[in-house]
Amino acid sequence: MQAIKKTIITNTNIKTMNKDFPEADTLVIANGKIEALGTQKEIFATQDIPNCEVLDLQGKVVYPGFIETHSHLDYYAINLQRVFCGNPCKKISDVQNALKKKAQETKEDEWIIGYSYDDTAIQDKRHLNKHDLDSVSTKHPILVFHISVHIGYANSLALEKLGITKESKVQGGTFVLDENNELDGRLEEYALFSNMETLPTPNFEEYCNLIKQAIHEYNKVGITTYQIGGVGITNDAIDTMASLLYLEKRHKLNARAYLQFLPDTMKELAKYSLWNFGSDYVKIGGLKSFTDGSIQGFTAALSKDYHTRNGYKGKVLFPQEEIDALIHEYHSKGIQIAIHTNGDQASEAVISAFEKAYAKNPRSDLRHMLIHAQMVSEEHLDRMKKIGIIPSFFGYHIYNWGDRHATIFLGLERTNRMDPAGSAVRKNMPFSLHMDTPVLPMSVLDSIQTAVTRESCSGFVYGEDQKITPYEALQAYTTYGALCAYCDENRGMIKPGYLADFVVLDQDIEKIDPHEIKNTKVCMTICGGKIVYQA
Repeated sequence: MQAIKKTIITNTNIKTMNKDFPEADTLVIANGKIEALGTQKEIFATQDIPNCEVLDLQGKVVYPGFIETHSHLDYYAINLQRVFCGNPCKKISDVQNALKKKAQETKEDEWIIGYSYDDTAIQDKRHLNKHDLDSVSTKHPILVFHISVHIGYANSLALEKLGITKESKVQGGTFVLDENNELDGRLEEYALFSNMETLPTPNFEEYCNLIKQAIHEYNKVGITTYQIGGVGITNDAIDTMASLLYLEKRHKLNARAYLQFLPDTMKELAKYSLWNFGSDYVKIGGLKSFTDGSIQGFTAALSKDYHTRNGYKGKVLFPQEEIDALIHEYHSKGIQIAIHTNGDQASEAVISAFEKAYAKNPRSDLRHMLIHAQMVSEEHLDRMKKIGIIPSFFGYHIYNWGDRHATIFLGLERTNRMDPAGSAVRKNMPFSLHMDTPVLPMSVLDSIQTAVTRESCSGFVYGEDQKITPYEALQAYTTYGALCAYCDENRGMIKPGYLADFVVLDQDIEKIDPHEIKNTKVCMTICGGKIVYQA
């Protein structure tokens, strides 16, 4: 039998994230796993060096591969062939021109879909409407997604294709009417979500290629494991599963998927106890659901009025008894639940439901997650810790929207409190950080820098007391990320027996000026011992 060829990574600073063995300079990889770890002298004395591949990293820094705990890679993959309507579009006319260009390349009656429109970032400072999009084309159905993905904008032909009239109703959503009581073209929450599956999707071969492209973009920022929050929200869940499994069987997956499913799909999977089931590359996780929308879309549920809308707080999407029933059902089955909450009123509704479920079945080992958890209070965190709920903070909100949160949506006091990672650290409770791609482009280091500095894009610091250290932010993307994805037995640290998943950086982000973290270069990403990205 031929001996297994090993790889030795050496001449590097290995930051293991394992407090029992925090640093090393050399490690050995065999069969996609870490076989040994230590000093170069120790490792070279025990290995058959001539029969090993030696990778000299010339002093660069190795961390465990980053784990993204909430994004939508399936949706991001499809968006790679859609029209980007965010920056550099400065005005609605820029968005229209981008869509018109696509229309010129698209057959009549075929869909044109845009994404990442941000009404408060654009000079016009308003939502799109059907008239804006009708001026692009009346011969193509057009739908544009808001940057939050909780609002969509349709032209007249798209509304007709989707069967939407001004009498249309859907629980948890709104078909917005204008001042003449006619359809405005704006679809909010489940008015949008309920129509997503009817949109055209790529064929199987195209979709597989798009997923590979999307994973490559994740690899470029050091990600080796990612969660998909709500498989099937933009296309059929079966298509996503089939594509991932097809690529895995052909050894073409360069990062590992942990999949959370919407209620309709999870209901079917739960019949066969298919949760926390699968391989190291494709694992079925638990349930993903929503209870409110987006703060920057004015659809999140707050306990007090929006800063610039007196008398308006938004609302929870479903009655409390329905939230209670959903959480009790899956908690009692031992299935992990990840629930989207942005506003503090939505968080209260969900935490209360978890407490009721816990009282009937007191197990705190299921690693339930509050996704975004942007406005949780100190009391909320205490209650979450008591029953084992993990917050996953969208901390980069502070950089991208912080100034607008302070002046438009929440006011200064509530903005200072957003994404309270500092409070979680002081309470010694695990938490993760995420980018929610494609809401924002994937970038782990930008996310880490914002968690450390709490600076907005204008340089204003929001919530000095919520700053955390680089090490604590790294925990959110490694050890705690692994905890959230039920893979802490083989990921999140660098130690013998764990998967050989690493990110190689050109500098130690724990020792540099925090304002330089985002400028750190990802030199290499390694997944399963294979180099999947190299700068």
